[in-house]
Order: sequence, then structure tokens, then C-alpha cells
Amino acid sequence: MNLVARKQFGLAPGAWRTYHQQIADGAGVSTLVRAAIDARAIVAVTGERGSGKSVAVARSLAALDDVKVIAPVRLARDRLHVGDIEDAIIRALSDERPRRSGEARSQQVRRLLGHASGKHHVVLLIDDAHALHHSTLRALKRLMELTWMGRTPLLSIVLVCQHDVISAISELALRSDQRTMLGLSAAEVRAALGAVLGERIEAPAIERIARQPGARAWLDLQRLVDDLIVAALAVGERVITAGTLDTWECRAPRREPAEPSATATEGVDAALARHAA
Repeated sequence: MNLVARKQFGLAPGAWRTYHQQIADGAGVSTLVRAAIDARAIVAVTGERGSGKSVAVARSLAALDDVKVIAPVRLARDRLHVGDIEDAIIRALSDERPRRSGEARSQQVRRLLGHASGKHHVVLLIDDAHALHHSTLRALKRLMELTWMGRTPLLSIVLVCQHDVISAISELALRSDQRTMLGLSAAEVRAALGAVLGERIEAPAIERIARQPGARAWLDLQRLVDDLIVAALAVGERVITAGTLDTWECRAPRREPAEPSATATEGVDAALARHAA
């Protein structure tokens, strides 16, 4: 992210953050989340970093009525364990203090989930779930097996992760569903560039960027636009043109000599690959 270049270019600081577009991936995630809530099931939304997983899930949940979302906030996700999840559930559903005894705390969770599930759709949301320890993932299966007054499961679980964490654990694989976000389509890239940049980007540049597989993830697209903004400012321009892309491709770092050189037909995607190398 190049905040200084964006400001000099005249782009609003939150231009990308405030842009809202219903993409095909997002619609699929919404369908999966609604199905998980209706069935009280475990689902996982996977995709590469920057593909928009967290945003798509958050928007899907925000659009639903009568949903109580519980999201543990422990920053070190690799150290998030079942005790943290139990604490998050207790604090979200009551003013009670979590019991000290592990067994008493689990009984407390069962009671609170039992009462809450009769009033709301309770959803446990865990972002960056690919960092969870296997023992924590297995504990989610036991959480889904809790029973209250003859009802089970008592909640739904939505995992957001960069890769599949469910298939490796048979206890979860047999009880869950998954959707992988594939990234932006060319039409969605065109719409985003047009909406965010407006008159600051010319149509031929939009078309060239939209055809590149390397611009399919939100963060990759934003990084590319930042680089093009810098390239435009370097020659005193306030508009991204096809010439801006040509200039930036020439200046992008090259691969090591031992690697095959990129062909001219690779365009911006080749430059992206060289830049990331």
C-alpha cells in the first residue's frame, strides 16, 4: 500500500475499502453461509490471501437477520485453543465469568449455547483458521455434538482460511462443506477499476489489466494499481494509460538469468511475477 502516492494522485485514502461490489464469489459464499446456518453445520471458505474471503463472509453474516456471531479475537491464531473459544462463547452470550474448571466451563458453554440457540442462530466465526492446531479443529467437532434439551447441534461454525484445513481431519471432513474463492472475473476487475479510479484510468489500460490472471485477487489488484500510480506520477501524469503499463513493465525487476525470460505476450502478469520474485 502506497498511501503517499495515492494522495498525490488524488485517490481517496479509503477508495478501495469503501468500494462495495457483489461478485460471483461473494454470492456463492453467501449461499454457503446461509445453508450452514439453516443446517447448523460447519463450513469453510478458502482462498488465496487477498481474495476477499473475510469481507465476503462478514457481508454475508451482516445481511442475515437474527444471527449472533461469536468471533474469538486472540491475535496469535496458532495458539488459539478450545479454552479461548469457550471463553469467547461465554463472554458473547452472557455476563458470567468463565468457570475455572475445564469440565465446569464446558458445561457452562453447553447451557449458554442451549439457551441462545432457542432465540437466535448462533455462529462461531474463526478467521485465519489455517493457523489452528489440529487439536483445536478436532475440538470443534465435539462442540458441534453438544446437546441441550434434546437439541443438537446448538450452533453453526464458519472457518475462513487460506487452504483446506478440514479434509485432513476425517472427523470434520464428514460433517462439513467448503467453498474455494476463485478470484475476480475480468468483468469484475473492470468494474472495480472504473469505480475506484474513475477518470484517472483510461479504457485501454483497464482492458489490459482485466485480462491478466495476476490481478484476480483484491490485494494483488490494489498493489498493481499502486505501482501504476507511482509510474504515472514519475512522468508527471495523473492518469493511468496503456503507456503507463508499458513503462512500469520495463522498470519492474527482472527474473534471475537462470530462469526463463517472460515473453512479450505475458504482459502485466509477467511483470507482476517478476516484481514478486
